[in-house]
Amino acid sequence: MASVHVVDNTKITYDPFFKVRPIFFELNQSYKIMPFQECLLVDESMISYYGQHGCKQFIKGKPIRFGYKVWSLASSSGYMYHMEPYCGSHTLLPETGLGQGPSVVIGLAEQAQVPQGCKFFHDNLFTTLSLMDEMTKRGYASSGTMRQNRLFDVPFAPLNAFMKSPRGTSEVLCQEKKLLVRWKDNNIATVATNMDETYTETSVKRWNRHRRAFDNVQQPKCISRYNEHMGGVDLHDLQVSRYHISIRSKKWWWPIFAWSINSALVNGHLFYRDVIGGTFDLLTFSRIVSQSLLQRFGTKPLSHGKISTECYC
Repeated sequence: MASVHVVDNTKITYDPFFKVRPIFFELNQSYKIMPFQECLLVDESMISYYGQHGCKQFIKGKPIRFGYKVWSLASSSGYMYHMEPYCGSHTLLPETGLGQGPSVVIGLAEQAQVPQGCKFFHDNLFTTLSLMDEMTKRGYASSGTMRQNRLFDVPFAPLNAFMKSPRGTSEVLCQEKKLLVRWKDNNIATVATNMDETYTETSVKRWNRHRRAFDNVQQPKCISRYNEHMGGVDLHDLQVSRYHISIRSKKWWWPIFAWSINSALVNGHLFYRDVIGGTFDLLTFSRIVSQSLLQRFGTKPLSHGKISTECYC
């Protein structure tokens, strides 16, 4: 670990992540070897870190609450296409003037050079009506859940009255190639999308605790599609945490360095499985990669150490 150096410390810049910036640059370039899938996810990843750093974040309710936040663009299968660490005003994403959430989605699409026609899915942190309009202009399809405080000018029914409606009730509004759908389940879900011009429904099963049986409930097709594809970034984080590097260090950049190696290994396994057609699981694949690296770059020790001559009875 004492020999690990990524950049020249004498060439420090204003970037808070200057020591690990080459890692993100090289990985983002190498990840483009995988063809873009039709459905892409935008979400945030967390790199666990409990030390002191100006870019450390706290997110309530996340499996990793303390650490570095990374804006991520991934496929529904968990393959990471582009990642950008969040460092406030120094985050290397273009400013669109539409707010932080839309700027992240549009910035990741620009930096990753996503072709037109791809479909983006994102949660309520990123979704706004202005984002839908901008994504339509750029030739992208977009769908995401929306927060209630961003619907101040949408003529939906009052929230308290809609909460009293039976499960499966939906409310639909169409605004300039945008479809706004509100659906009553255990809670109220609101989705904005520019993928559909007409409203369609599908049937899903929901548990009825009073009858102690399943009921067939009508669900909007846009919500069903969102639930089907959303979660690729979380799936990538899950695979990274399975066999992560357990070496610890007090250096602030070491968790990012270790996480990037694990992320590259997960991406390599997905490429090996989906493109090459391999059958090894992630653990076996990790062992093969480790052994090949040791055989190519490793050096054998000069001796096997001192052999103990003491006998313990």
